[in-house]
Amino acid sequence: MAFEPVQSYTRVRLSDVVSDQIKALIAKGELSPGDRLPAERELAARLSVSRASLREALVRLEADHYIASEGRGGFVVANLTTQMVSNPLTELVLQRPSACIDVLELRLALESRATELATQRATEHDLDNIRLAFEALRDHTLRPEHGTIAGLDARFHMSIAQATHNFAIIHVMNGLHGLLQESMRSAHKLVNYDHDVELQLLEQHQVIFDNIMQRNTDGARQAAERHLGYVRTLYQRNSAAQPGQA
Repeated sequence: MAFEPVQSYTRVRLSDVVSDQIKALIAKGELSPGDRLPAERELAARLSVSRASLREALVRLEADHYIASEGRGGFVVANLTTQMVSNPLTELVLQRPSACIDVLELRLALESRATELATQRATEHDLDNIRLAFEALRDHTLRPEHGTIAGLDARFHMSIAQATHNFAIIHVMNGLHGLLQESMRSAHKLVNYDHDVELQLLEQHQVIFDNIMQRNTDGARQAAERHLGYVRTLYQRNSAAQPGQA
């Protein structure tokens, strides 16, 4: 996190400067939803401000919903779109399973572009995160123990979104996280954990992963589109087989 020492100003409160710097880091994607801020003592030292000025800035940021308290006095970057996007849509998906197809259309547009950007912008740290997420998904699929596979699937796609360093994509994807999780759970329920299908999904994730690691922009985008197209086919087949859920 690129926190910089704050300069003293005669007409501007230090807490305002601190608050603006943290908001700027969020806007640039250097601080992403869920990222934990350094401990108060450490952060005050890195910013070269008093803990009183820092506390004032943190209180204001929390009141404005940029950060949220977590644990023993710590703060994490808040999901700016969670309440606005995720919860109402998740409820609609639960009430109308065929709406999952609409979610997939949204995912197709958003994630194909995110995958493309990730190949161009991912840092070595981003690539490590994508690798860890993919390996966790792969290992879980091959065991197989399906209890948390939807969460691992979502984590893989979210690690790609983080690698775009695009403020809007990162926050919208995080805002849709609950919806994405429900979408993933529904997808895996549809195939009733058929291991052959799960292996096909893993193979598709492998192709996405390999193309990102090779920084093959077109290949990564096309792999993401093929993967989501395949999942959409699973949804459509399920909807046709269960017309009462439409």
